[in-house]
Order: sequence, then C-alpha cells, then structure tokens
Amino acid sequence: MSLITELFDRMDLWRQLPNYQLERRADLFFSLYLPEALETKLGFPVRSELVPEFPVRIGTVCPNKPINKSFKIDYLALSSESDKAIFVELKTEERSRRIKQDKYLAAARDIGLTRLLKGLLDIFRVTNAKAKYYCLLEQLDHLGLIQVPAKLREIMTRSNLQGANEASHEVRVTCRTKQCLIVYVQPNGHGPNIISFAEFRTIVQNNNDALSARFAESLNEWAVIQAGKKASNN
Repeated sequence: MSLITELFDRMDLWRQLPNYQLERRADLFFSLYLPEALETKLGFPVRSELVPEFPVRIGTVCPNKPINKSFKIDYLALSSESDKAIFVELKTEERSRRIKQDKYLAAARDIGLTRLLKGLLDIFRVTNAKAKYYCLLEQLDHLGLIQVPAKLREIMTRSNLQGANEASHEVRVTCRTKQCLIVYVQPNGHGPNIISFAEFRTIVQNNNDALSARFAESLNEWAVIQAGKKASNN
C-alpha cells in the first residue's frame, strides 16, 4: 500500500470519529486544486497564491463589538487582476455551516478588503504573536495588497520588537479590490457560490497523478457518506 493511499484511507476512517476535524487535515489537499476550481466556477482567472486562515477583526465587521479578536476565513483568493477578492469556506460536512459564521462572512464582504486589511493591522499592534502576523503581512505585501515599510522590516529582524507598533502605522494598504465574493466548497449543493465535492472532483481528475486519483476517490465518499454513517471494516 502506498503512503498516499494509506493517508487517505486514514482520513476516510478517522472522519467517522467524534472529535476528528477532517477540514483541518484535508484543507491543504483542497488548496492544490482550489484556484482552478474557482476559475471554473466563477468564470474569471484566479491567482495561484492563497492566504489560509485569513483573520478578520470582529471589531471591524461588528462596530458594536470593538474588540481585536478575529474569526478566520479558510482561504483568501484573488482574481488574476486583483480586482476581486474571494472568501472561500471549506466544509467537509453540511451540518458544519453556521448562520453566525455566514453573517460574519457577509459583513466582511460588504465592508470590503481594504477595511479588513486595516483591521488586520489593528490586530498586529496588540497581538503577542507578532512574528507570525508579520509573516502574514509579508505575504500580503507580496500579493500587492499592502506595502510594508523598510523601517518595520528592519525592526522585525531584531529580538526586541520595540517600535513595531509605531512603524506599523506606516504600512500602506494598496489593494485594488473592487468586489468581494463568498464561495463555499462543500459536499453537496448547487448555486453560483457553491462548489460541490462532485464539481471539485472533476477538477481534481484533470490531473494524472496518484495523489489526485486517490483524493478523487475520497471526495466521492465524503459527498455520499455522512460522517458517522459508515461502519469500520476493522
């Protein structure tokens, strides 16, 4: 048995267990094919780069809750012209959709990416995980969404990050996004903003390799068999 086969066999089996979160294990595999799946669904070219677990400051989307905590968007994707932002939510179970999360996503879409990026900078200034958030800022800089000043880059190379908060006020938000879209990748369903696992499987099958072939098999099972409904063969 190949390691690829064993890996997906384990996910197929372990997703039946009460505390196993398939989304968190499978999201990397989905990311390999997601830009092509988005292009096919939305009808315009999509950049290959993705930002996983994009933080959205709750105080930005909910002004009545002025806090620096965040909820996460599974993937942030951009059109090839960077004029459209796509907020992608991956759900490996239909019942994991939540009305509260859908409302947060709609609020994030409505206020736009520019304000979300400004909210992210607010989080950067208060977080104890500055090194990780700075890595995110660098990735967003690479995508052309912000411009990190040399002063902040230099500070973040030091062991003492004193002055980082002040320097972060010089970060320029440079995104040219005019529209934000929400797309759900989920086992079943139809609609202009839903990519079912059957649709996603078609994209995966365009690739002639062992990983894609085995992933396509699991996608079919995850769409047809609800977690907890398949008896173990062991």
